[in-house]
Amino acid sequence: MAALDILRARSVGLGTELLIRATRGICDGSLLNAESGRADTSARLEDWTGVLSLYSADKKPTTVSATA
Repeated sequence: MAALDILRARSVGLGTELLIRATRGICDGSLLNAESGRADTSARLEDWTGVLSLYSADKKPTTVSATA
């Protein structure tokens, strides 16, 4: 009976350890994805800032008409 209790205690400990490792892996992956997303967003904002600086505020808007 004592051996069964020891086995149960070890299996619970192992299950807990696996759960903790899996959770850490998910959290680490989420942090990496968030950092990557922030870098992409920052790069896109810099690109658009460069494009928008080509247009001066004093220019009149150009209208474009299309015919089919």
